[in-house]
Amino acid sequence: MNEKIIKMIEEHGEERDFFGGASEEDILNAEEMLGLKFPHGYREFLKEYGSGGICGVEIVGVQGNLGASVVKATERWRNIGLDMGLIVIEDSGEFVRCMYSADVNDERIFSWIRGGGELSVRYDTFDDYIIDMFQEGIDNM
Repeated sequence: MNEKIIKMIEEHGEERDFFGGASEEDILNAEEMLGLKFPHGYREFLKEYGSGGICGVEIVGVQGNLGASVVKATERWRNIGLDMGLIVIEDSGEFVRCMYSADVNDERIFSWIRGGGELSVRYDTFDDYIIDMFQEGIDNM
């Protein structure tokens, strides 16, 4: 995991900001439920933190035997037209941030607006996304 992300979490995180690392078994179950593989950067986040965030930023993920918010969010958005090869990592209600399955070999983060439309590239990597979103949350404290 990126050292800058770890430092941000250490300096600005609070108890219970993150669910806690997801097991390989729980990650594989979530992937199976969605019919795809998580990209490397996102998978590392899941292993270390499971789900959660700091300063009001919430990354959906895997919560062990309690389930997987990534599965629920992705399925919900697929029902309104999100491409089956995409994974929802942030759900704002009106739009999502998402990324392609590892099979596509594209680590970029996209925005997709409720009701359809084109994907809009927002970040080049999952780490870029986390750093920017966490920094925005820190700046707005």
